[in-house]
Amino acid sequence: MFEALAVLGDLSKSALEFLKLAPRYLVSVALICGLLLFLPQPWLTEIGVQGFADAYRQWLGLAFLVSAVLASAAIGTAWWDWLRLKLRKREIALNIIRKLNTLTEDEKQILRYYLSQNTRANTLKVDDGVVQELVACRIIYRSADMGNLLEGFAHNISDLAWDYLHTHPHVLDGTTNYCRTDKRDRGW
Repeated sequence: MFEALAVLGDLSKSALEFLKLAPRYLVSVALICGLLLFLPQPWLTEIGVQGFADAYRQWLGLAFLVSAVLASAAIGTAWWDWLRLKLRKREIALNIIRKLNTLTEDEKQILRYYLSQNTRANTLKVDDGVVQELVACRIIYRSADMGNLLEGFAHNISDLAWDYLHTHPHVLDGTTNYCRTDKRDRGW
């Protein structure tokens, strides 16, 4: 009784290890088993595996089905994850462009600094709601953890926003031409 349970435990452990195989190994197993199952008998005889293929045909068929299904599931999952990531990136890009076309004057003042100074970095206060709105919309991001509460922290503009603003500078037209930075002039 205990021996049967031990054998069953070993079989289940082996089955779990097989399920953990990478898709490239599962494809290889499916390909080899498929060749042994579906190649014409004279070819199998020529390479010396006809006896093996006939003796273990049912196990080869089972291995072929299981590995083909698992490999297909792994490939399908990887493809779906890739597609979902692409769609998510596209959605984020569309949201950034939508926000850039509906900026408030305060937001435009911050973004004007990047273009007027032709720089990708600006020092801004992290406790400012306007700054945090641009960060939340992924237009700018805090690029350094070093800074201070009086002057602020370094914030860089995202690549998409940088390119879009250079292509469409009219979105920064507003009631003023003021460019905002929170970096203090030390005037030593």
